[in-house]
Amino acid sequence: MKRKPLKRSSKQMKRTPLKKRSEKRASVYKDERIPLVKKLLSERPYCEACPVFAAHDGLVTYVRKKSVDVHELVRRSQGGSITDIENLMCVCRSCHRRIGENPELAFSLGLSRHSWE
Repeated sequence: MKRKPLKRSSKQMKRTPLKKRSEKRASVYKDERIPLVKKLLSERPYCEACPVFAAHDGLVTYVRKKSVDVHELVRRSQGGSITDIENLMCVCRSCHRRIGENPELAFSLGLSRHSWE
């Protein structure tokens, strides 16, 4: 049995880009999260994960870097809050990358938590 190819429409579908955040989430982010991050980074100027990773790696001496990122112990996708101070940790960029690339290690060292803990 011979089949004909499907005819394509000459009209192109217009695609609209997705919004990064909903308006409600964007207002929470702007009004609460950004000032909180600035406050935490000024209060905790050094990385909180550097000593943990140094102890895990067996290093006696290490350089404790300046904190530039705020890491959420319980991820937002798992129900973690972006405005709860107890859920936030100030870390340097290399430690934040290491936490993201090695989630099992981060959970075992206490740098990340499951939502049910």
